[in-house]
Amino acid sequence: MKRSFCNNICKNIIASYSLKIVLIVTFILAIWKGQWIWVIGGIIGITLGFIPTLLKKDINVTLPWSIELLIAGILALHMGGVLLNAYYDIPGYADITQFFTSILVAFLAFAIIYIFDEYWDGLKMNKYAMAFVVVIATMAISVILEFIKWFKIFGRKSESVEQVLISLLISTIAGIIMALIGVNLIKKGKFNEMTEGFEETIDSNIIKKISK
Repeated sequence: MKRSFCNNICKNIIASYSLKIVLIVTFILAIWKGQWIWVIGGIIGITLGFIPTLLKKDINVTLPWSIELLIAGILALHMGGVLLNAYYDIPGYADITQFFTSILVAFLAFAIIYIFDEYWDGLKMNKYAMAFVVVIATMAISVILEFIKWFKIFGRKSESVEQVLISLLISTIAGIIMALIGVNLIKKGKFNEMTEGFEETIDSNIIKKISK
């Protein structure tokens, strides 16, 4: 039990500092490249990351280490793509970034649906219905991401209909994979571990307020 607790603490520390390091590097590179949207994003991210007392007191946001580490990895991919031009210099880089971004979207969608199902009486779904909703939600959000790419905030802008379709297909595949993983984790009783901390955040900030 003690060993498991220590392992979780180590994972949380590694994930937290990985995200902070990526944010700092992003901020420095953004200034160097003159990408002011990323500079502003970096300032906001660093501020939130290094003021945990403010978060806990006012916003009460707690992310599981798995989500935090995934965010750090995806941010690093986008940073490399936009600030280091990897989208154009490395074949397939944009597709890999699209895939992992969609994995994160699907993971968050599954976690939120699962937590609402567990804590809110207004929603009751079986795990297969959750998986279906996650796939549809991932597909829908991938369309929104295509619009975000158009404004060159992050990601590589699709230059043709074929590129748009490939991006949407990649997102759909990622959503299906994450849905299958989520169902498997629920069956094994491990999904609670993956969303530890996030449950309290959603419950206290959203579910309890809408239940009043």
